[in-house]
Amino acid sequence: MANWELVYESKLNQGYQGKAEQCDYTLKINLPDQLGSRSQAKEGLYAHIEELQKQGSIVLEYYLWEDSSATFTTDYYVRIVASASPIVWSIIIVATLVLLGLIAFWTIKEIRKIAEYLGGAAGKTIASITTALAVITVATVAGIYLVRKPKGG
Repeated sequence: MANWELVYESKLNQGYQGKAEQCDYTLKINLPDQLGSRSQAKEGLYAHIEELQKQGSIVLEYYLWEDSSATFTTDYYVRIVASASPIVWSIIIVATLVLLGLIAFWTIKEIRKIAEYLGGAAGKTIASITTALAVITVATVAGIYLVRKPKGG
């Protein structure tokens, strides 16, 4: 059973107001590398923080817990809280889906014009295929939106 001990924490930018995201993960350092494992864990934490800052995030809090109860490993639990991504993904996703829908609509409209021009059995076949494509396109776009929709959005 894990026995987590807080070994390092820092709270920064506590005046920040806005959306924040939390990232939790664990590290495992095996026996040969356990000497100085805490400094290795801190280096990993700092590398993550530097990468967040390069991407424009504001780091608000970070924590490092250690579990040395296991004999052959030292486990670390990391929590980083940083400002949320400035990109509003829900707007980008909806705009992309609308664009895909317009492209599909235009393509289907052009195919129908070709079917009318051909006339006869070929025209009817193309019109049937176009209707099927329209249904598949709408179902696909709706499915992509439902699968990729961000939580709370």
